[in-house]
Amino acid sequence: MYPLTLGSNIGTTLTGFLAAMVSANVNSLQVALAHLFFNLTGILIFYPIPFMRRIPLHLARQLGMATRVWKFFPIVYIGFAFFAAPLILLAISTCFTQDSVGMTALGSILVAFLLLGVFYFIFWWRWKEGRTKCYNYFVRRQIRSEMMKALPETIDQIQSDVTRIKEVIDIPEDYEKENEEAEKLLSEHMTDDFTEVEEKNESGGGKSKMDELAFEESFKV
Repeated sequence: MYPLTLGSNIGTTLTGFLAAMVSANVNSLQVALAHLFFNLTGILIFYPIPFMRRIPLHLARQLGMATRVWKFFPIVYIGFAFFAAPLILLAISTCFTQDSVGMTALGSILVAFLLLGVFYFIFWWRWKEGRTKCYNYFVRRQIRSEMMKALPETIDQIQSDVTRIKEVIDIPEDYEKENEEAEKLLSEHMTDDFTEVEEKNESGGGKSKMDELAFEESFKV
């Protein structure tokens, strides 16, 4: 499978090379040749030498494991590897193509920050348990996704269990409505009693009577 993948990469570059030759444009031909020799160089580095083959294969296994843990990882990987990273590198290279000292200085600063970020990521990944943290994050995301996906079925199952329980213990259908009405009446009764006690308290009834009535009502509830 590995040789077939490398061969397919060469095939895609040859298609672009033939299209560039038909267009008779120097810039397009230059880009097609750069694409072709880039893939040829990669094959010469990672295929003839046996121990170098382990690097892309190991990375492929890691990507497969990450996809198994979190199913949305391929979307994040494609978005970063094929969109975000090329745009960042293109923006930095544009700074050096402008005939301006300020843009060149800005590009140099961006390159320095980019290299520092890469070195810090390698340090965090290897010596700060970055790999374990990423793995745990992917596991939590996958568990949350599965829980949200199974939530409607769980709610239906709970409702079905509640219905069966009501049928077994013979709970009337209007039980909840009667319970709400009883709580409302009790709340109104307690409010009236407290209002009466406050009026007596203002007229000199004392605070102890109000506390006693509140204790009696709470005991009744």
